[in-house]
Amino acid sequence: MFHMEFMKKICSKVKEMEQPEMSKVMAGKLSLADKLLGSGESRVMFRWRSSLWKLLWQELLAYTASFMMISLVYRYILTTDQQMEAEKLIRWCRHQSTGLPITFLLGFYVSLVVKRWWEQYCKLPWPDTIAIFLKGLVVGPPGEKRVMARVVRRTIIRYCILAYILCIRQLSVRLKKRFPTMHELIKTGIVRADEMVRIGDEESVNVFASNWWMPLKWAIEILQKAQRDGLVTNAPGYSHMLGRISEYRAGLSEVATYVHLPVPLVYTQVVHLAVYVYFAVSLIGEQWVIWRQPGDEEVDLYYPIFMTVRFLFIFGWLRVAETLYNPFGEDDEDFELNELLNRHFKVAMTIVDEHEDPPELKKDIFWNQVDPELIEHPELDVEEVLVDYKEDFIFH
Repeated sequence: MFHMEFMKKICSKVKEMEQPEMSKVMAGKLSLADKLLGSGESRVMFRWRSSLWKLLWQELLAYTASFMMISLVYRYILTTDQQMEAEKLIRWCRHQSTGLPITFLLGFYVSLVVKRWWEQYCKLPWPDTIAIFLKGLVVGPPGEKRVMARVVRRTIIRYCILAYILCIRQLSVRLKKRFPTMHELIKTGIVRADEMVRIGDEESVNVFASNWWMPLKWAIEILQKAQRDGLVTNAPGYSHMLGRISEYRAGLSEVATYVHLPVPLVYTQVVHLAVYVYFAVSLIGEQWVIWRQPGDEEVDLYYPIFMTVRFLFIFGWLRVAETLYNPFGEDDEDFELNELLNRHFKVAMTIVDEHEDPPELKKDIFWNQVDPELIEHPELDVEEVLVDYKEDFIFH
């Protein structure tokens, strides 16, 4: 069995060594596309996911079709006298639309929404710090207490992740779909049936009526008992662990408060009303007047080029705010909390557990160097060293 695993490792390594040659061939094939569309960040205008085109193509198509319909009616259906009256309306709408403070209103609103979006992500707590403190301070002497210390560390991390899920699932559509009820949480093993009875069904949509804080309370009580049992002997370290758990709770509370107190509805309505009225007036005000006398437009265009650019700018700005308004939804730019939760659970549990010993303590290659430099060392045969160490790792 070990021999087969080792051979699989060798085969995978050979494939990895062949990858550079394949990448060179693919690079040659893609060179034409790179020349036409650019490469790296220069292709940002040609992306589709989360792009301006994906958000606005339907609205832009409908708006352009409406503009063209009005233009055709004005040019080919109305009589000359009716066209003269329509031109008065066009000039009046064009003059009135210039006074709307659309850029000021929309710019301030979008900056506010983007700021809230970023702050909500930054305030989402990470359990890594708690796991590191637990790993270093909740140890216990060899024997039964060492096993109990491991149980304490894993249980506290499990409670922290449980509190995270119970709080954020009240806000996030994706987490709510993944864990619609407490029964799904029991099936994952993150909570036991007896713990679920104490917490409750958690069916309320109000995050302030939730008992998501209760697992953190249990974590504090477990730490208190661990200190009494001698598993935590460092008093300052014990105080710091309590502080980290309190900060974890504070982060969840702040995120819940952000969602509970959104941007005032009146401000959102004012911005949307200003944008919609502006472009509704522009359907008439941006029409090209038929040239009849000096002073009229000498250039007669059927398609509104600059109005289309302005539509993309302003409506794209507005769509940015709408997309980021609720970062706990299912839009492309919303937080991918399922992957983040999986990462937190895996990393935190790995930190506090005792699966394997750390690497052997050895002198590094920079030993006794007065001015060490981070450069490649040709004398190190990386491939051979990796194969040797992987073989030792598999058989030991």
